[in-house]
Amino acid sequence: MGKKGKERAKERRAQRLQEISELRKIPYPPLQRWWSSETVAVVTGANRGIGYEIARQLAGHGLCVILASRDADRGREAADGLREQGLNVDSHQLDVLDAASVESFVKWVVLKYGGLDILLVKNDGAGSSLMHLSHHNDFASEFLCFF
Repeated sequence: MGKKGKERAKERRAQRLQEISELRKIPYPPLQRWWSSETVAVVTGANRGIGYEIARQLAGHGLCVILASRDADRGREAADGLREQGLNVDSHQLDVLDAASVESFVKWVVLKYGGLDILLVKNDGAGSSLMHLSHHNDFASEFLCFF
């Protein structure tokens, strides 16, 4: 492919990205939205997989999303990738099974954001058996009692 062919391919890619961007626009008129850019959502297990996609889509709809993950570095990397897409995200370390981690996370959220509006606990690291389901409920109850 010559120089002109590469330029045309680059232009087509840019045009396609613009078209995709238009398709992703929020389909909700402002009066139908109950959220804003001030709405704070926390998604646990958000550094990869389903948690990452949930965080990406919430941020894509204009919410401020905190990516919570057990590994702070992986969480930061995931958040950086979403920020490069122009999304309003932050990250912080959180292990939902560690009380000290939960307490530290809560203090950080309250200090930086004043609280939260949405909490999505999605953490495969805690295990997928029914035995661990109570840990998620305990975490959510304990976490929400701070607010």
